[in-house]
Amino acid sequence: MEISQLEAFVAVVEEKSFSRAAAKLHRTQPAVSQAVKRLEEWAREPLLDRSAKSGVLTEAGRILFDRAKKVLNLREDARLAIEELRALDRGRVSIGANESTALYLLPVLKKFRERYPRIKVDVKRSLSREIPIALLRYEIDLGVLSYNPQNPELESKVVSLDELCLIVPPQHPLARRRQASVHDFAEETFIAHSIASPYRQKVIDLFAHLRAPLEIGMELPTVETIKKSVRMGIGIAFAPRMCLEDELARGELVAVRIKEMRIQRELRLVYRRHARLSAAAQAFLLTAREMAAVQGSGIGD
Repeated sequence: MEISQLEAFVAVVEEKSFSRAAAKLHRTQPAVSQAVKRLEEWAREPLLDRSAKSGVLTEAGRILFDRAKKVLNLREDARLAIEELRALDRGRVSIGANESTALYLLPVLKKFRERYPRIKVDVKRSLSREIPIALLRYEIDLGVLSYNPQNPELESKVVSLDELCLIVPPQHPLARRRQASVHDFAEETFIAHSIASPYRQKVIDLFAHLRAPLEIGMELPTVETIKKSVRMGIGIAFAPRMCLEDELARGELVAVRIKEMRIQRELRLVYRRHARLSAAAQAFLLTAREMAAVQGSGIGD
């Protein structure tokens, strides 16, 4: 059974004529007759009562006609749904991000939702190291990373720049200084994220290179708990600036510039290199790149 045979059968029933059905389908009458005949061979039952007018159904014909209409309607519904996807009237995009990179997404999500309010966005919280795996398993459409995954099957574009900041409570002696040196922290206790990252290692390596002690006295599971611990005076910490905007603006935390270091974080949108993105995912990527260009972040590899 083929869709074209169902089309011919339904047209004959609705037009009550093989010739009118052929004209409606822009096919020859013999072709329509042959299509109905093959459908009857498939059904092993006559579908039309040949002793009556064309289009009079047998019992088997009535059963098949109802189901054929459903099949053709579903096909049309699928076609319209795909057209709506192309027009971005519906659809879904799933994005993997960790705790800090999810904050980058908020203004992009706002702009994207203003443009495409009917597209659902699903942001899935993941560890950074798991995002490339999720992409290759087709579990997500896009990922946000603060490093280049260096995987030949993945493509990444820089969409934002962030900075790693040293934060102290406002009552800390270094909070009043415009600039400090790594050697000023010999007696300090550092609070770190419990999940190691390339940027954490960069800080450790820099302090070691400059022969400055860096004591990680506490590891905590989230940026929020790290910020709160610093506010309480338990220790000091490095954190992404985008995670600190509210606390810095309210004066609850102070960012201290260190003269020997400035570590920028490149935030990248990552996707499968050789797989076609859905229309919704393409639109999200375009929105992010447009916002990066306006903000002057630059887009590169």
